[in-house]
Amino acid sequence: MNKISNASSASPSESTATDQSENQASEGLSPVVKGTLFGLLSALAYTAANISLREAAVDNNADWAIWISALKSIPATIVGWTLVAYRGSRGLPALPPSRLVIPLILTGLLMQFGGNVMFQWSLSLGGLAFTVPLCFATLLATGAILGRLFLEEAITPRMFASMVILTAAIVVLSLGAHQAEESVFEHMEHHTRSMVTVALTIFVACVAGCAYGAGGVMIRGTVRGEMSISASLVLISTTGMVCLSGVAFYRLGIEILWITTPWQYLVMLVGGIMNAIAFFAIGASMKHLTVTRVNLLNASQTAMAAFAGVFFFDEKLTVWLLSGTALTIGGLFLMEKKRPAIPNSSLSKTSPDDSTQPEVSSHEQP
Repeated sequence: MNKISNASSASPSESTATDQSENQASEGLSPVVKGTLFGLLSALAYTAANISLREAAVDNNADWAIWISALKSIPATIVGWTLVAYRGSRGLPALPPSRLVIPLILTGLLMQFGGNVMFQWSLSLGGLAFTVPLCFATLLATGAILGRLFLEEAITPRMFASMVILTAAIVVLSLGAHQAEESVFEHMEHHTRSMVTVALTIFVACVAGCAYGAGGVMIRGTVRGEMSISASLVLISTTGMVCLSGVAFYRLGIEILWITTPWQYLVMLVGGIMNAIAFFAIGASMKHLTVTRVNLLNASQTAMAAFAGVFFFDEKLTVWLLSGTALTIGGLFLMEKKRPAIPNSSLSKTSPDDSTQPEVSSHEQP
């Protein structure tokens, strides 16, 4: 009798919470779990892509980095337009609204030239084990700050502590830049040993991180509504393929097509495919999680990159590398278990026709 009376006197909020839990269980994985799984898939795919790109980093000039980045963008572009065509054939919104075309193209230019090209260049300057942690530490801090400024995403005390740790990671990794540059020196076709090269190594990796962080905020602002992921990312990847290829042919000439060896084409094809998988996986993750949380989750690839650089490419394992990588990964473990509410975006309006892209509203709780 007491059990019956207690059940009947349960508060409406408790009943609602129970109903929500049952609904989530019946609908499958929660948004947080989905976002986490996509984030981990992105980290694994990016690691595989980075190994391929490091193998292709045979020269440390920016023109070669542009050519590699152009080839890398082709698979993502093909996949993007395939998904757009598929959605269009089903009568679903396939392309972004006209008001977002220019912002997405600008985002593409930033991420392709400021992000991909600079990252590829930094691989030939400082190696894989050094570049990825430094780039990610900068990316995480930039994404958190811009996410707060433009998307009104909260920076909690734990997130702030994470940013402090990441700043320390940038400093520590920079202290080991000279040793990282020396370990790459003998494998490059054109490489000069000087403090200018060391400074350039640090600068280029940090520029890549800032560009990726800023681009991530823009992607997050578009995909967290009901606009499809492919609609947002197809313009970014297409911008890269067209613009990077044009610049590469202008700088290197059409003969670059037959100067590039079959092995290099194969390596860059694998890197491009893995990059495409990671590209769309991180876009899917951003649909369910905040920018800062996705970036922190994806930072797990820093440990994978450090391992790959040391064991596959004979890069030096230094105390600066170990300490900086550990600090970067430390930001990952400062993630709070409860996802903060995501405010509505002014960048993306919901589309009632696109039922396959569920919106993450400001009232939805994990």
